[in-house]
Amino acid sequence: MKLKMIPAAVAFGCAMVAGSASAIVVGGVDFGALGLTNHIETTTLAETYIDDNGQTLQGYGVINTVNGDSTYSTTPGQKLYFVFNNYTSQNFSATDVEFKGGIVDVYIGAEFNLLNQSSATNLTLITGLTPWARFTGHGNLGGGAAADSTLKAHGTLTGSGLDFTGAGLLDVDTSGAFGLADVAAYLDADGEPDDAGGFADITLTTSGSDSVLNPFDTCNYNPGDWCIAGSADMRGKTVIPEPSAIALFGIGLIGAGFIGRRKAKKG
Repeated sequence: MKLKMIPAAVAFGCAMVAGSASAIVVGGVDFGALGLTNHIETTTLAETYIDDNGQTLQGYGVINTVNGDSTYSTTPGQKLYFVFNNYTSQNFSATDVEFKGGIVDVYIGAEFNLLNQSSATNLTLITGLTPWARFTGHGNLGGGAAADSTLKAHGTLTGSGLDFTGAGLLDVDTSGAFGLADVAAYLDADGEPDDAGGFADITLTTSGSDSVLNPFDTCNYNPGDWCIAGSADMRGKTVIPEPSAIALFGIGLIGAGFIGRRKAKKG
């Protein structure tokens, strides 16, 4: 270590020990300062049309900001993308629908424009990126929803003029079958209460319409057509790393600075 770099290393190490403004970086994503809740805003969401019970909802999108920061990736030019599937419709009407099940897979990789190709191509591009985290639907939403419902929506749900808002709960999959273990551990906070005394990891809110769709898709309002575009928001708490771990990291940097200085003196 060069002599002029030692003060900077020591200062950074002291700042890490103090932990007052330390950023949390997990899975290549900067979540910001310690103590922030996990706030992931997602937009350019697209999903398929359903019009009855027993149909599968599918969709995808890009995560534009994490805790309000659009430059959340530690690798320039990368973004988080997601694909959701296995949401099965139940209790469907022209104004209300519930879903059971549900899997949301999040990937990280090079940024691209979702409106430059069809939704089918977007799914292929996203699922070719690096798996980052998986979420599964969490039931007991409350508000009159069935106990196994993990997502519900209200609005105009049939024919042209689609317009709705929705809400659901998600759990982080910690099985290791998909994504990064450190991301799963960080997001597995169980901080979002359900209606049965349990806790989920993430609260999901969403809205959409058929107003402006991907120009490369065709919507004839048949089940499975890409007839909805909108936005979603995922919020939850995070598992803050132990202060001792941060302190040890800072002390290690300080130690590296002193070792470098001793070597410099000997030279």
